[in-house]
Amino acid sequence: MNDALYAPPILGVRAEDCTFYHRLDIPALRDTQDWHWDLIGDEARYLGGIDFAGQRVLEIGPANGALTFWMERQGADVVACDLSPDVAKTSWDVLLREGMEPAAVRASMSAVMRGLNNGFWYAHAHYGARARLVHATAYDVPPGLGGFDVVTLCAVLLHLRDPLRALEHAMTFADDLLLITDLVPFHLTEEQRRQPVARFLPSPKSVPPHGGVTWWHITPALYEQFLDLRGFDIVGRSSGFYRHQTRPHELFHLVARRRARR
Repeated sequence: MNDALYAPPILGVRAEDCTFYHRLDIPALRDTQDWHWDLIGDEARYLGGIDFAGQRVLEIGPANGALTFWMERQGADVVACDLSPDVAKTSWDVLLREGMEPAAVRASMSAVMRGLNNGFWYAHAHYGARARLVHATAYDVPPGLGGFDVVTLCAVLLHLRDPLRALEHAMTFADDLLLITDLVPFHLTEEQRRQPVARFLPSPKSVPPHGGVTWWHITPALYEQFLDLRGFDIVGRSSGFYRHQTRPHELFHLVARRRARR
């Protein structure tokens, strides 16, 4: 394994320099409200009920690593892949509204990623974790990482301009299982949710100042159809409500297994 692929740990990170996208069950943080999602106690359900013991896992989009370190505690060997503050090398998909200043957007993006990366290394040190971090986008995860028993894409695809491109790239690393957890598209009707439908979300009023955006609401049926075409069988379907700082949100989970190659 090429150690040059992995980001060097950041040591001595302070909590005040971190962004905790997922709440962490760490005593020093127990009273903080600086989180977006609280998945504590719901990790197994959120991760599709997969048994992670002895599994090599590629986690695309770990944020501050709450799920990374939970999977490791279940016995997984986890490689997490996320962006870095160096937006020239790893940028999220930016949608610039008319009048936005690109330099300001890049600076905001860099600050967001610095906080999330700091949160990852803060938790890494607390748990004494072995998980490794790779800086890349969902479209260009380094092939030198090799294959994985499980690849996870949790609340990632809706934030990408080209979610099927990212999914297809993720498939190349999945020797066995691939997990998609994403938002149930509440902007669609019940009938539409049963169909392979994608709704484009951005509008002139919805693009935030940093340029990051929720691009799509996509139904599970669309992903199921695409996965089937690409040689994966759905072996797990579920959904549930999870605690968000605003209100509970419903997410769906698809666990897909690669069909045996003929």
